Amino acid sequence: MQPAARHVYLNLDALRGVAAICVMLYHFSPFIADGKVLPSSYLAVDLFFLLGGFVIAHAYDRKIEAGMGFGTFLLVRLIRLYPLYLAGTLLGAFYLLIKNTLMPGDYMPMSDIAMMLTTGMLFIPLVGNAYHTIFPLNPASWSLFFELLVNIAYVLLFFALSKRVLSALVAGSLALLIVAAMFSGTLDFGMTGATIASGLPRVAFSFFLGVLMCRSMAQGGLGFLRRGYWAEMALLLTLVIFAIAPAGGGARAGYDLICVVLLFPVMVTVGAAAPTRPGLAKLFGWLGRISYPIYIIHTPMLMIIAGAGKAASIDPFANHPWFGIAMAGAVIVIADVATRIYDEPVRRFLQRLTQRSRAIA
Repeated sequence: MQPAARHVYLNLDALRGVAAICVMLYHFSPFIADGKVLPSSYLAVDLFFLLGGFVIAHAYDRKIEAGMGFGTFLLVRLIRLYPLYLAGTLLGAFYLLIKNTLMPGDYMPMSDIAMMLTTGMLFIPLVGNAYHTIFPLNPASWSLFFELLVNIAYVLLFFALSKRVLSALVAGSLALLIVAAMFSGTLDFGMTGATIASGLPRVAFSFFLGVLMCRSMAQGGLGFLRRGYWAEMALLLTLVIFAIAPAGGGARAGYDLICVVLLFPVMVTVGAAAPTRPGLAKLFGWLGRISYPIYIIHTPMLMIIAGAGKAASIDPFANHPWFGIAMAGAVIVIADVATRIYDEPVRRFLQRLTQRSRAIA
Protein backbone atom coordinates (compact mmCIF):
# COMPACT_ATOMS: atom_id res chain seq x y z
CA MET A 1 0.00 0.00 0.00
CA GLN A 2 2.81 2.40 0.80
CA PRO A 3 4.28 3.82 -2.39
CA ALA A 4 7.54 5.27 -1.19
CA ALA A 5 10.37 4.73 1.23
CA ARG A 6 9.76 6.57 4.47
CA HIS A 7 11.27 9.99 4.89
CA VAL A 8 10.54 13.24 6.68
CA TYR A 9 8.25 15.63 4.84
CA LEU A 10 9.70 18.93 6.00
CA ASN A 11 7.54 20.97 3.63
CA LEU A 12 4.44 19.43 5.17
CA ASP A 13 5.83 20.18 8.63
CA ALA A 14 6.14 23.81 7.59
CA LEU A 15 2.57 23.86 6.25
CA ARG A 16 1.33 22.50 9.55
CA GLY A 17 3.35 25.00 11.56
CA VAL A 18 2.20 28.01 9.53
CA ALA A 19 -1.41 26.81 9.77
CA ALA A 20 -1.15 26.41 13.56
CA ILE A 21 0.20 29.94 13.95
CA CYS A 22 -2.60 31.27 11.73
CA VAL A 23 -5.25 29.54 13.87
CA MET A 24 -3.71 31.07 16.98
CA LEU A 25 -3.74 34.57 15.44
CA TYR A 26 -7.35 34.02 14.35
CA HIS A 27 -8.40 33.19 17.90
CA PHE A 28 -6.35 36.09 19.27
CA SER A 29 -8.09 38.53 16.88
CA PRO A 30 -9.92 40.54 19.61
CA PHE A 31 -6.55 41.37 21.15
CA ILE A 32 -4.84 42.24 17.85
CA ALA A 33 -7.32 44.11 15.66
CA ASP A 34 -10.88 45.39 15.45
CA GLY A 35 -11.83 42.62 13.02
CA LYS A 36 -10.81 39.03 12.38
CA VAL A 37 -7.14 38.37 11.71
CA LEU A 38 -6.73 35.87 8.84
CA PRO A 39 -10.51 35.29 8.89
CA SER A 40 -10.52 31.98 7.03
CA SER A 41 -7.99 30.35 9.36
CA TYR A 42 -10.63 27.99 10.74
CA LEU A 43 -9.98 26.05 7.51
CA ALA A 44 -6.57 25.16 8.95
CA VAL A 45 -8.36 22.32 10.73
CA ASP A 46 -9.27 20.77 7.38
CA LEU A 47 -5.65 21.13 6.29
CA PHE A 48 -4.59 19.37 9.52
CA PHE A 49 -7.00 16.52 8.80
CA LEU A 50 -5.66 16.16 5.25
CA LEU A 51 -2.05 16.23 6.44
CA GLY A 52 -2.96 13.78 9.19
CA GLY A 53 -4.33 11.24 6.73
CA PHE A 54 -1.30 11.58 4.46
CA VAL A 55 1.25 11.28 7.27
CA ILE A 56 -0.59 8.48 9.12
CA ALA A 57 -0.71 6.39 5.95
CA HIS A 58 2.95 7.11 5.28
CA ALA A 59 3.99 6.21 8.82
CA TYR A 60 1.72 3.24 9.61
CA ASP A 61 0.55 1.47 6.43
CA ARG A 62 3.58 -0.80 6.32
CA LYS A 63 3.67 -1.28 10.08
CA ILE A 64 0.05 -2.45 10.19
CA GLU A 65 0.66 -4.70 7.19
CA ALA A 66 3.61 -6.16 9.12
CA GLY A 67 1.45 -6.96 12.14
CA MET A 68 0.96 -3.85 14.28
CA GLY A 69 -2.33 -4.39 16.09
CA PHE A 70 -5.11 -2.02 17.08
CA GLY A 71 -3.96 -1.72 20.70
CA THR A 72 -0.38 -0.91 19.77
CA PHE A 73 -1.44 1.63 17.17
CA LEU A 74 -3.81 3.38 19.57
CA LEU A 75 -1.21 3.41 22.33
CA VAL A 76 1.37 4.96 20.01
CA ARG A 77 -1.09 7.66 18.95
CA LEU A 78 -2.09 8.42 22.54
CA ILE A 79 1.54 8.70 23.61
CA ARG A 80 2.06 11.17 20.79
CA LEU A 81 -1.01 13.29 21.49
CA TYR A 82 -2.07 12.95 25.12
CA PRO A 83 0.70 14.61 27.19
CA LEU A 84 0.22 18.05 25.64
CA TYR A 85 -3.54 17.55 25.42
CA LEU A 86 -3.59 16.84 29.15
CA ALA A 87 -1.46 19.92 29.81
CA GLY A 88 -3.86 22.11 27.83
CA THR A 89 -6.87 20.68 29.66
CA LEU A 90 -5.26 21.23 33.07
CA LEU A 91 -4.38 24.81 32.08
CA GLY A 92 -8.05 25.42 31.27
CA ALA A 93 -9.12 24.08 34.66
CA PHE A 94 -6.44 26.16 36.37
CA TYR A 95 -7.78 29.28 34.67
CA LEU A 96 -11.31 28.65 35.95
CA LEU A 97 -10.09 27.99 39.51
CA ILE A 98 -8.10 31.22 39.54
CA LYS A 99 -11.02 33.09 37.98
CA ASN A 100 -13.31 31.84 40.76
CA THR A 101 -10.91 33.36 43.30
CA LEU A 102 -10.26 36.68 41.56
CA MET A 103 -13.68 37.24 39.96
CA PRO A 104 -16.34 35.93 42.36
CA GLY A 105 -19.06 37.58 40.27
CA ASP A 106 -18.35 34.99 37.53
CA TYR A 107 -18.07 32.09 39.97
CA MET A 108 -18.46 28.62 38.43
CA PRO A 109 -19.48 25.75 40.74
CA MET A 110 -16.67 23.35 41.51
CA SER A 111 -18.88 20.46 40.46
CA ASP A 112 -19.10 21.94 36.95
CA ILE A 113 -15.33 22.39 36.74
CA ALA A 114 -14.79 18.84 38.02
CA MET A 115 -17.15 17.45 35.38
CA MET A 116 -15.48 19.39 32.57
CA LEU A 117 -12.07 18.25 33.80
CA THR A 118 -13.07 14.60 34.10
CA THR A 119 -14.78 14.40 30.72
CA GLY A 120 -11.97 16.38 29.12
CA MET A 121 -9.27 14.08 30.46
CA LEU A 122 -11.22 11.09 29.10
CA PHE A 123 -11.83 12.68 25.67
CA ILE A 124 -15.60 12.71 26.26
CA PRO A 125 -17.33 15.62 24.48
CA LEU A 126 -19.94 17.72 26.26
CA VAL A 127 -22.82 18.32 23.87
CA GLY A 128 -25.30 20.19 26.06
CA ASN A 129 -26.58 23.67 25.18
CA ALA A 130 -24.84 25.06 28.28
CA TYR A 131 -21.42 24.60 26.67
CA HIS A 132 -19.99 26.84 23.97
CA THR A 133 -17.82 23.99 22.71
CA ILE A 134 -17.65 20.25 23.24
CA PHE A 135 -14.39 20.64 25.22
CA PRO A 136 -14.87 23.82 27.30
CA LEU A 137 -11.52 23.68 29.11
CA ASN A 138 -9.56 23.54 25.85
CA PRO A 139 -11.82 24.47 22.91
CA ALA A 140 -9.30 23.55 20.20
CA SER A 141 -9.46 19.94 21.40
CA TRP A 142 -12.61 19.32 19.38
CA SER A 143 -10.58 18.61 16.24
CA LEU A 144 -8.25 16.29 18.15
CA PHE A 145 -11.30 14.30 19.26
CA PHE A 146 -12.38 13.86 15.63
CA GLU A 147 -8.85 13.03 14.55
CA LEU A 148 -8.67 10.23 17.10
CA LEU A 149 -12.02 8.90 15.92
CA VAL A 150 -10.86 8.76 12.31
CA ASN A 151 -7.50 7.27 13.37
CA ILE A 152 -9.43 4.46 15.05
CA ALA A 153 -11.56 3.98 11.94
CA TYR A 154 -8.39 3.85 9.82
CA VAL A 155 -6.80 1.04 11.81
CA LEU A 156 -10.02 -0.95 12.30
CA LEU A 157 -10.89 -0.79 8.60
CA PHE A 158 -7.31 -0.94 7.38
CA PHE A 159 -7.42 -4.20 5.41
CA ALA A 160 -10.67 -3.15 3.73
CA LEU A 161 -9.33 0.26 2.69
CA SER A 162 -8.40 -0.44 -0.91
CA LYS A 163 -8.09 2.54 -3.20
CA ARG A 164 -11.58 1.82 -4.50
CA VAL A 165 -13.05 1.81 -0.98
CA LEU A 166 -11.09 4.92 -0.06
CA SER A 167 -12.42 6.67 -3.16
CA ALA A 168 -15.98 5.72 -2.19
CA LEU A 169 -15.41 6.97 1.37
CA VAL A 170 -14.03 10.26 0.10
CA ALA A 171 -16.90 10.71 -2.37
CA GLY A 172 -19.57 9.88 0.20
CA SER A 173 -18.02 12.15 2.81
CA LEU A 174 -17.77 14.96 0.26
CA ALA A 175 -21.46 14.67 -0.58
CA LEU A 176 -22.38 14.96 3.10
CA LEU A 177 -19.89 17.79 3.55
CA ILE A 178 -21.45 19.77 0.69
CA VAL A 179 -24.91 19.35 2.22
CA ALA A 180 -23.66 20.48 5.63
CA ALA A 181 -21.89 23.48 4.07
CA MET A 182 -25.05 24.49 2.20
CA PHE A 183 -27.09 24.44 5.41
CA SER A 184 -24.44 26.18 7.51
CA GLY A 185 -23.11 28.61 4.92
CA THR A 186 -19.58 27.68 6.00
CA LEU A 187 -17.36 24.75 6.96
CA ASP A 188 -16.74 26.24 10.38
CA PHE A 189 -18.60 23.53 12.30
CA GLY A 190 -17.99 20.47 14.45
CA MET A 191 -16.84 22.18 17.64
CA THR A 192 -20.25 22.57 19.30
CA GLY A 193 -22.88 20.12 20.46
CA ALA A 194 -25.28 21.43 17.82
CA THR A 195 -22.81 20.86 14.96
CA ILE A 196 -20.92 17.80 16.20
CA ALA A 197 -22.58 15.50 13.65
CA SER A 198 -21.37 17.74 10.80
CA GLY A 199 -17.83 17.30 12.06
CA LEU A 200 -17.84 13.65 10.97
CA PRO A 201 -17.91 14.23 7.18
CA ARG A 202 -15.54 17.16 7.67
CA VAL A 203 -12.84 14.98 9.19
CA ALA A 204 -13.63 11.86 7.14
CA PHE A 205 -13.35 13.62 3.77
CA SER A 206 -9.99 15.28 4.37
CA PHE A 207 -8.39 12.44 6.36
CA PHE A 208 -9.25 9.62 3.95
CA LEU A 209 -8.37 11.85 1.00
CA GLY A 210 -4.95 12.27 2.63
CA VAL A 211 -4.59 8.49 2.95
CA LEU A 212 -5.60 8.03 -0.69
CA MET A 213 -3.16 10.72 -1.83
CA CYS A 214 -0.28 9.12 0.05
CA ARG A 215 -0.96 5.72 -1.49
CA SER A 216 -1.37 7.23 -4.96
CA MET A 217 1.74 9.40 -5.09
CA ALA A 218 3.37 8.74 -8.46
CA GLN A 219 6.95 7.55 -8.36
CA GLY A 220 9.21 9.70 -10.49
CA GLY A 221 6.31 11.92 -11.55
CA LEU A 222 5.84 15.63 -10.94
CA GLY A 223 9.48 16.19 -11.77
CA PHE A 224 8.86 19.86 -12.54
CA LEU A 225 8.25 20.40 -8.82
CA ARG A 226 11.92 19.69 -8.19
CA ARG A 227 12.88 23.02 -9.72
CA GLY A 228 11.74 26.41 -8.55
CA TYR A 229 10.12 27.70 -5.40
CA TRP A 230 7.05 25.47 -5.28
CA ALA A 231 7.22 24.66 -1.57
CA GLU A 232 7.61 28.31 -0.67
CA MET A 233 4.68 29.23 -2.93
CA ALA A 234 2.52 26.62 -1.19
CA LEU A 235 3.31 28.25 2.16
CA LEU A 236 2.49 31.68 0.76
CA LEU A 237 -0.77 30.32 -0.67
CA THR A 238 -1.69 29.14 2.83
CA LEU A 239 -1.51 32.71 4.10
CA VAL A 240 -3.44 34.03 1.11
CA ILE A 241 -6.22 31.47 1.58
CA PHE A 242 -6.58 32.28 5.27
CA ALA A 243 -6.56 36.04 4.60
CA ILE A 244 -9.50 35.98 2.15
CA ALA A 245 -13.01 36.22 3.59
CA PRO A 246 -15.86 36.09 1.04
CA ALA A 247 -19.08 37.76 2.17
CA GLY A 248 -22.41 35.96 2.15
CA GLY A 249 -23.33 32.42 3.09
CA GLY A 250 -23.27 30.98 -0.44
CA ALA A 251 -19.95 32.60 -1.34
CA ARG A 252 -18.48 31.62 2.01
CA ALA A 253 -19.50 27.97 1.69
CA GLY A 254 -18.30 27.82 -1.92
CA TYR A 255 -14.94 29.30 -1.02
CA ASP A 256 -14.49 26.90 1.89
CA LEU A 257 -15.28 23.90 -0.31
CA ILE A 258 -12.92 25.05 -3.08
CA CYS A 259 -10.11 25.36 -0.53
CA VAL A 260 -10.74 21.99 1.09
CA VAL A 261 -11.52 19.99 -2.07
CA LEU A 262 -9.06 21.55 -4.53
CA LEU A 263 -6.47 23.92 -3.10
CA PHE A 264 -5.40 22.01 0.01
CA PRO A 265 -4.80 18.73 -1.88
CA VAL A 266 -2.68 20.65 -4.41
CA MET A 267 -0.69 22.26 -1.60
CA VAL A 268 -0.06 18.92 0.10
CA THR A 269 0.95 17.32 -3.21
CA VAL A 270 3.40 20.13 -3.83
CA GLY A 271 4.73 19.93 -0.28
CA ALA A 272 5.23 16.18 -0.52
CA ALA A 273 6.88 16.20 -3.94
CA ALA A 274 9.00 19.36 -3.91
CA PRO A 275 12.43 19.27 -2.27
CA THR A 276 13.21 21.34 0.81
CA ARG A 277 15.95 23.92 0.37
CA PRO A 278 18.84 23.06 2.73
CA GLY A 279 18.81 26.56 4.19
CA LEU A 280 15.16 26.17 5.20
CA ALA A 281 15.28 22.61 6.54
CA LYS A 282 15.92 23.61 10.14
CA LEU A 283 13.18 26.24 10.14
CA PHE A 284 10.65 23.89 8.53
CA GLY A 285 11.49 21.14 11.01
CA TRP A 286 11.03 23.57 13.90
CA LEU A 287 7.67 24.74 12.53
CA GLY A 288 6.48 21.15 12.42
CA ARG A 289 7.81 20.50 15.91
CA ILE A 290 5.89 23.36 17.52
CA SER A 291 2.72 23.10 15.41
CA TYR A 292 0.84 20.71 17.69
CA PRO A 293 1.97 22.40 20.94
CA ILE A 294 0.83 25.79 19.64
CA TYR A 295 -2.52 24.42 18.53
CA ILE A 296 -3.35 22.46 21.66
CA ILE A 297 -2.32 25.02 24.31
CA HIS A 298 -3.08 28.36 22.67
CA THR A 299 -6.73 28.67 23.76
CA PRO A 300 -6.17 28.04 27.49
CA MET A 301 -3.08 30.25 27.30
CA LEU A 302 -5.22 32.96 25.71
CA MET A 303 -7.57 32.83 28.70
CA ILE A 304 -4.73 32.82 31.23
CA ILE A 305 -2.67 35.62 29.67
CA ALA A 306 -5.71 37.82 29.04
CA GLY A 307 -6.87 37.18 32.59
CA ALA A 308 -3.45 38.05 33.97
CA GLY A 309 -3.54 41.29 31.99
CA LYS A 310 -6.86 42.24 33.52
CA ALA A 311 -5.60 41.34 37.00
CA ALA A 312 -2.67 43.72 36.39
CA SER A 313 -5.14 46.45 35.37
CA ILE A 314 -4.15 46.17 31.71
CA ASP A 315 -7.18 46.11 29.43
CA PRO A 316 -6.11 43.66 26.69
CA PHE A 317 -8.81 44.93 24.33
CA ALA A 318 -7.68 48.54 24.66
CA ASN A 319 -4.02 47.76 23.99
CA HIS A 320 -4.07 46.02 20.65
CA PRO A 321 -2.21 45.16 18.57
CA TRP A 322 0.73 45.03 20.96
CA PHE A 323 -0.99 42.98 23.66
CA GLY A 324 -2.16 40.40 21.14
CA ILE A 325 1.22 40.22 19.42
CA ALA A 326 2.90 39.74 22.80
CA MET A 327 0.40 36.98 23.61
CA ALA A 328 1.14 35.18 20.35
CA GLY A 329 4.89 35.48 20.88
CA ALA A 330 4.55 34.17 24.43
CA VAL A 331 2.56 31.15 23.27
CA ILE A 332 5.17 30.29 20.62
CA VAL A 333 7.95 30.48 23.22
CA ILE A 334 5.93 28.45 25.76
CA ALA A 335 5.10 25.85 23.09
CA ASP A 336 8.78 25.48 22.20
CA VAL A 337 9.87 25.21 25.83
CA ALA A 338 7.02 22.83 26.72
CA THR A 339 8.04 20.57 23.83
CA ARG A 340 11.64 20.40 25.03
CA ILE A 341 11.19 20.04 28.79
CA TYR A 342 7.82 18.30 29.04
CA ASP A 343 6.33 16.71 25.93
CA GLU A 344 9.36 15.00 24.41
CA PRO A 345 10.77 13.69 27.74
CA VAL A 346 7.34 12.37 28.80
CA ARG A 347 6.81 10.67 25.46
CA ARG A 348 10.27 9.08 25.60
CA PHE A 349 9.53 7.81 29.11
CA LEU A 350 6.17 6.34 28.06
CA GLN A 351 7.74 4.72 25.00
CA ARG A 352 10.44 3.08 27.15
CA LEU A 353 7.78 1.98 29.64
CA THR A 354 5.64 0.33 26.98
CA GLN A 355 8.66 -1.34 25.36
CA ARG A 356 9.69 -2.73 28.74
CA SER A 357 6.15 -3.99 29.37
CA ARG A 358 6.10 -5.78 26.02
CA ALA A 359 9.52 -7.33 26.72
CA ILE A 360 8.31 -8.64 30.09
CA ALA A 361 5.09 -9.94 28.58
